[in-house]
Amino acid sequence: MCVKYAAADETTFVSACESQRCLVTGKNVTDGGSDGNIKYEACCAWDFAIWLYQDTTLTVDEIKEVTIPAVYITMQQAMEFLDLMNGVSSNNDGDGGDNNNSGDPIVLSMYARDRPSVNSSAIIIWALGVFVAWLASYLSSSDYRSYAKAIRMKSHLVARAGGVRAVAATTAAGGQGRENVERPPPSPARHDGTPRSRSQSRERSTTATAASPPSESGERTIYRDDDQDAAEAVITNRNVQPQHYQEEESLELDASHAIFFIVLASTSLLVLFFFKIFNVVKIFYAFGCSGAFAQVVLYPLLTRVFRKLRWKSPMRPMECLSEENATRAALNGGCKGKILMCLYSFFGPITLLDVMANTIAYAVGGTWLYIAFTVLHPGSNVFYWIVQDVFGACMCITFLGTIKINAIRVAAILLTVAFFYDIFFVFVTPLLTKHGESIMVNVATSGGPPKADPSWCEKYPSSTECKGGEPLPMLFAIPRVGDYQGGASMLGLGDIVLPGLLLSFASRFDEAKRLMGLVSGGAGRVRNGAGGVSSNKSSWNICCGCGQGGYFGPVVVAYAVGLAMANAAVYLMQMGQPALLYLVPCCLGTFVFMARRNGELNDIWDNPRAIRAADALLFGGRIEAEDEDDVRASSLLMNEGAEMT
Repeated sequence: MCVKYAAADETTFVSACESQRCLVTGKNVTDGGSDGNIKYEACCAWDFAIWLYQDTTLTVDEIKEVTIPAVYITMQQAMEFLDLMNGVSSNNDGDGGDNNNSGDPIVLSMYARDRPSVNSSAIIIWALGVFVAWLASYLSSSDYRSYAKAIRMKSHLVARAGGVRAVAATTAAGGQGRENVERPPPSPARHDGTPRSRSQSRERSTTATAASPPSESGERTIYRDDDQDAAEAVITNRNVQPQHYQEEESLELDASHAIFFIVLASTSLLVLFFFKIFNVVKIFYAFGCSGAFAQVVLYPLLTRVFRKLRWKSPMRPMECLSEENATRAALNGGCKGKILMCLYSFFGPITLLDVMANTIAYAVGGTWLYIAFTVLHPGSNVFYWIVQDVFGACMCITFLGTIKINAIRVAAILLTVAFFYDIFFVFVTPLLTKHGESIMVNVATSGGPPKADPSWCEKYPSSTECKGGEPLPMLFAIPRVGDYQGGASMLGLGDIVLPGLLLSFASRFDEAKRLMGLVSGGAGRVRNGAGGVSSNKSSWNICCGCGQGGYFGPVVVAYAVGLAMANAAVYLMQMGQPALLYLVPCCLGTFVFMARRNGELNDIWDNPRAIRAADALLFGGRIEAEDEDDVRASSLLMNEGAEMT
């Protein structure tokens, strides 16, 4: 801020300059007035504390440890210090007057600002990564658990229906007989169909419906004449029996997909490194994660709220976008009809709940994107990093619910390739790039740290050379707690979803074995060794919290250990680490070791029978002869090797 001094103006630099210090540039700006005074241009002086940044041009051999205490102070602090010295000096020279402190020396103490000895944000980011990986993998097998829950419901109803005759007989003996016993049905389940072939299920359902049709209120009358018929009526009631699922959109990865996935990731990384289109990533992240946020968080939350309030209209399809209305408008012609039919064809039936959830989600995403583009360092904004982390968690849950692997062979190929991919782009690329930059670190920090001197960036933060260093929003980030130097602990989403595919496979394999055991007449408590190898509860299962056996618990523990090792390596080496370097051996090694010990490695190596059979049960409309064989074989397999008590 440079201004010219005007004699007629009483404003001085002391009042116009924030630092209250000015520097004369030496430029003559005399206006040629009659006063004859020469005027010079002066500029307001920057008065920042000078940080003792390390000189990055020095080599390791040239760096020497400084043992002489040194400190920089601002000009304002220096003037205060000089005033104190002058005051002490004058007091020492004079008689001192009434000043009791005359002659006291000035003591100048230097100290370093406190920094936390433990980086608590690193612990938080570790716990967050483990939790999200566990939650996303656990939810990926929810369809198996829902089907098993419906089967247990059926078994419970059959047991209750067996006592109908005894209750009715006792009532009749007391002279208070009733023609029938009415009971309200349980809450409707998501499922429709029994674990039989389609023809058997259809035949039994038709017979039971004819014998005991439901009332207008939705209740079903169970007659006391034949308790076997009562049991059949309960077990085939469409409101309580498990239904065959509509197959959701999903992608099952094979070996070719695994290789293509890594090639695509490498290409994207190189494009970002050379073309610096980081803002495009922010736009994709904001709107892509907004949809995931609506489906994972807002839609279930609003549904629960509306049910608590007994408000059903928002959950019903909107009349204006119904199939009937869209078809009628399309037949009438005109632009409105085409728009309605197009909307219905693309979105299907739309409820007010859908509109509310997506409106809120995209409003949050738009606000996050606005902050990302307008705030200089958005990572320090609380709303920004919290929303980024929530969006990342929703994206991980959506990814693992859609992308699946059904063979340990595919997981081994994918994680092994990702293992070397991570090491190459973190440790090898500095040897190949012009300025010795790590491509992974450069992209993760939006082009690397600022190129300009820190002192320059403190004065001109909007300068082009001062931009950069902000992490791309493809990771979890938590600012360091209580550290005045700032910074954040980060964990990439790829370090969650790639090992998460293996965790998801372990979760679905365990749930498939439980489901098949339940179908075969057991209680669904599965332990490892389903291939005929009987294994008691070992110390391995006890320490992993897996009292009922299974692979999911131990693999989650292995993931937590691997991620802790990665964080410890960052702390010890003071540099970024490829997390997959530690996660892949821990997770994949644990899974393979347990499978080999339990005699199941050959089965899970390529599309295990338990998962094939469970999928055949859930998607009953697609059962083929080979799948029926899988159902029978897996049921026998579960009876032989699983704990079915």
